[in-house]
Amino acid sequence: MRGRFVSFMGLRYFRSRRRGVGGTSTVLSILGLAVGVMALTAVMGVMNGFQLGFIESILEISSYHLQMRGIDGREAADLLQSLRTLPGVRSAVPFSEHQVIIEGRFSDPRGCLIRAVPPEVQQLDPSFARTLEIVDGDFRLDQPGAIVLGVELSRHLGVGVGDGVSILSLQSGPSGELKPESRLYAVAGLFRSGYYEFDLGWAFISLQEGAALDGAGQSAPTLGIKIENRFRDQQMIQRIRDLPGAGRHSVLSWREFNRAFFGALRMEKIMMTFLIGLIFVVVGFNIHHGLRRAVRERYEEIGVLKALGASDTSVRRVFVLEGLLIGTIGAFAGLLLGLLISVNINAVFGFAEWIVNAGITFVDLLLSPLLRTGSDRFSLFSPAYFYITEVPSTVLLREAVLIVLFAVLAPTAAAAAAAARVKQVRPAEVLRYE
Repeated sequence: MRGRFVSFMGLRYFRSRRRGVGGTSTVLSILGLAVGVMALTAVMGVMNGFQLGFIESILEISSYHLQMRGIDGREAADLLQSLRTLPGVRSAVPFSEHQVIIEGRFSDPRGCLIRAVPPEVQQLDPSFARTLEIVDGDFRLDQPGAIVLGVELSRHLGVGVGDGVSILSLQSGPSGELKPESRLYAVAGLFRSGYYEFDLGWAFISLQEGAALDGAGQSAPTLGIKIENRFRDQQMIQRIRDLPGAGRHSVLSWREFNRAFFGALRMEKIMMTFLIGLIFVVVGFNIHHGLRRAVRERYEEIGVLKALGASDTSVRRVFVLEGLLIGTIGAFAGLLLGLLISVNINAVFGFAEWIVNAGITFVDLLLSPLLRTGSDRFSLFSPAYFYITEVPSTVLLREAVLIVLFAVLAPTAAAAAAAARVKQVRPAEVLRYE
């Protein structure tokens, strides 16, 4: 019975405020919440798109999920066989890295990180093949002297598929001294990862070429391991250490390789969420003051309800329900708009660019009789300044749920605080003066 009373009075007050006194405040509160949820959902979607793209590029191409180091060549073959049959492991690939100086057609050499991998790495690690886009040539390392360059690195060196590059590396001599040695390689293909650092400073050669590049005739490869769930890395490390012969080798997680970078991404997301979340605080204060005024305007009605037997708690719940309705309507309307924008984010940016360019064209036409105009075309994400072809967007379910919960709880808490004035209403005093 009490629940029916609260629901009836709450809906009645909500409809009356929306149509009459206080209606503007209610509508503005709903719009404010909707705009806040929409902005936060869209911004978090774009941030997730960029961050997950960077993270996937780093994990799939560079650091892997786990790494085992300090393994002899013969022992590596046995461990690789055991790792590839271990449940939860997606792939295991040996690799080695070499810091070199590379020079192409232009006379401007550049530092480069060369990663030596098996020629069949794309078959051993399918996710590596999906992440690394071959824009020209092939990822073929089975030919002697073959190398695959990042597309930005090839542009910097002025070379393409079939051209030669010179690699200068330091090799140890018979007595242990280091001496520079230059080797020639033929460009077999060009790759694009979407991560500028890799595309400008990375190249791939075969493991055999990597061993020759060391100058010692052989290299101790690192084993790069990818697992099904990267967040279960500690459990997988323990399972790997239980393998025969693996206990004495160090196994490092992706969290250790990229701690500073991932920490910066996390802090960036937290600060952006905090700044946009201030919209909810402002709307909460607006709802609080609006409902305090509503309670004061309805002193007579509240006095009558309490005189008829309604408790303070029941009357307070009436106003709390009003805040809950404002939060629910605003949160879900904003969520739908935010998801719509996130899914069509490139179309939204394209439409914004079209509006701005149309305005620029109109102004040019007006000013053309007076002066010569030739404004450049406006672009939000010009390839001249941003290393992207389109804006990625990924909305995570848990973040969307948290945004909606916060948007609903903020006005509900504000309404509960405003409804505390109900206790001040004395039915006898209100009815005496009426």
